[in-house]
Amino acid sequence: MSLTSPRLIAPFIAIALAALIASCSQQFSPTAPSSLTGSPSMQTVVAEFIDVLVDDTPGPAASEHFRPNDEPAPPPPSGSAPSPWPPGPPPSALPGVPVPTPPSTHMRVALKVDPEPVPHSGTPVGTFSCRDHKYTWYYDQYIHGETGIPVRIVERENFFDGRFSSKNTQSFELAGNGTVKLQTRWCSSWARPHYTQTRYKAVDDTGQEFTISGPWVRLLTP
Repeated sequence: MSLTSPRLIAPFIAIALAALIASCSQQFSPTAPSSLTGSPSMQTVVAEFIDVLVDDTPGPAASEHFRPNDEPAPPPPSGSAPSPWPPGPPPSALPGVPVPTPPSTHMRVALKVDPEPVPHSGTPVGTFSCRDHKYTWYYDQYIHGETGIPVRIVERENFFDGRFSSKNTQSFELAGNGTVKLQTRWCSSWARPHYTQTRYKAVDDTGQEFTISGPWVRLLTP
């Protein structure tokens, strides 16, 4: 029988069409809003940034509370989380120094941290500022547009153990229904559990300014 016979061509066409339909049904529409409730690997991330952040608190040997003749306190068990949780009021700060605020929400933006809590990494952060801080933690922050209106993130304030650590004024655009991934890396000299937070200042495409405080993030003991 010839391979060009209509009786052979028809089944091949049917199989090809079925495969094409199945393939198209599994694709993610680039205009559809993505959800932060699913696995982070399934999100459509339109941009990625990296924040390298440093805990500048003096290490145990340089602490004013450390006396060489005293027996150092034993370190917390490996993998332990900050306690109590959620954290209590932040330490007092000098006038004008930012202080963290409880996690908040806003209709334009949703925030998610992955993983949380964050296990200790130990992989050195390859920057000059982290050269003397051997304890490291890596996590991602997902910033998702909840509406079709674009938002510009104009400032980020970072807090470590309730203390102001740094401010980042590198602005970036969050497209309507889009997602931006912020790769966050912390280094510290203290082998103990910590907690962090990022506060975002933003303005939407209508000119409305707003601030949203991210979730508390637990960094587990090395």
